[in-house]
Amino acid sequence: MYFKDINIDSKKELQPYFDMVGYEACEYCFTTLYMWQHVYKTGYYIGDDFAVLVGEYEGDSFSILPLAKKENISKAIDFVIGYFQKENKKIYLRGITQEVKMILEKDYPDKFNYIEERDLFDYVYDAESLRTLAGRKNQKKRNHINSFLKDYEGRYEYRLLDESDFGVCLDLLKEWSSIKESNDELDDGIDDELEGIKKIFKSYEIVKDKLKIAGIFIDGKLEAFTMGELLNPNMVVIHIEKANPNIRGLYPFINQQFLVSEFDKVEFVNREEDLGIPGLRKAKLSYHPLRFVEKYTVREA
Repeated sequence: MYFKDINIDSKKELQPYFDMVGYEACEYCFTTLYMWQHVYKTGYYIGDDFAVLVGEYEGDSFSILPLAKKENISKAIDFVIGYFQKENKKIYLRGITQEVKMILEKDYPDKFNYIEERDLFDYVYDAESLRTLAGRKNQKKRNHINSFLKDYEGRYEYRLLDESDFGVCLDLLKEWSSIKESNDELDDGIDDELEGIKKIFKSYEIVKDKLKIAGIFIDGKLEAFTMGELLNPNMVVIHIEKANPNIRGLYPFINQQFLVSEFDKVEFVNREEDLGIPGLRKAKLSYHPLRFVEKYTVREA
């Protein structure tokens, strides 16, 4: 069975299938899969009324949720299972939602082991809460933003970015990475993330129909940037958020301004997973998530 590698030319073919589903997990977005294709060797196959997505992790082939309407999801799952069987591979599914887990338990009793992947749970927030930061629970965030506004009043500019800004964005990432080198929580995926960001910048003309990139300049120098897009009509997913960590309040300020300026009507915000990194988990929890998008790894028993 022939699977095509996901590249920028795949967007035209795959986007209708992403638009077809209402999944809330960050994996089910063309930008996410394209950004990380070099890590997971992600590929796809277009079937009858569905698309199948596959990849590799630690040497094993896996599939994530097929892109299909609810009435076709069981047929698509059967197709995926048949693929593994034809290839003489153990069935291995990642990023499986609670809803599909229940379908598998019903249609394939005692066939699979289900592993709850807390490190991969996406954090979902109330968008209005992040836009207003109202209430006692957000007092610390408001204090940080107020400190930023006091220190940099009249000196900062928020705006959308385009190709002319991307070189400066990469320079900021180099600065950020050098600061992180002394941090015990340094993520081994920094280089992979940088490669993914470069791919997005290079292909911006094609992805800009969905993706928005914004930045904050202080005294004319870019000090923070972020990128996100609608994951479904009522939820925005934030792919990247980078800022100078030495500027108090800059992170919460760009977080807030991006939503206020570009996504003022959405109800929910997906800020992706924490990967089990303690500092990242603490930061994501500090914004008081409304709920999680739970994900399961499914392996043949």
